[in-house]
Order: sequence, then C-alpha cells, then structure tokens
Amino acid sequence: MHKYPAQYLGMIAAHLNAPYGHPVSPNDIATALRSGSFASLQIDDWIKELIASMFVEMAPEYIARASFEAGVRLEEADALYQHARSDLGLPRVERWEEALKGVL
Repeated sequence: MHKYPAQYLGMIAAHLNAPYGHPVSPNDIATALRSGSFASLQIDDWIKELIASMFVEMAPEYIARASFEAGVRLEEADALYQHARSDLGLPRVERWEEALKGVL
C-alpha cells in the first residue's frame, strides 16, 4: 500500500458498515481487491457479500481509487467483481462494466 492515508478504502468501509456497525475494515477491502477473489479471505460469508456489494453501491471511480490505495491494478478489482458475480450471485453492474470498457 502506498504512503498516503487510505481515504477511499476507509470511505467504502464506512459506507458498507453504516447499517451494520463495523464488520468490514478498510484492510478487508484492500485484501479482497489484492486477491481478486474472496476464496482466501478468513471472514464470514455475509461480510464477503457486503464487500461485493461495493460494486453496486459505489461509483467506479471510488473503487478505482481504493484499488490504487491498496496497490492493485484495475484487473485485480475486476477479477474480484467477476468472482462476486460467479460465486456470490452479484448482479451485473453496468456502471462498473462501462467504466472499464477501453481500460482493460
């Protein structure tokens, strides 16, 4: 992770936590983005689903900035999105897919 504060990772975590307390940490989001999958994460399944929901709830540019903070490329973030779609049943998020057209 780079030396600047992880403001976008923190913002996404705060947004996802709003209705539930604090089950998701910025580090959980960074770890998920880095791995491109939820398979290796040692967190409850509902928290994985909560993290996956960031693709629905957050603007793509915020996820891209959080990815940068986590030290990952958009390919890894998109791998996480694809994993969430195939394994967690996340619906297609056209806004995310449109934002990545021509980038990946």
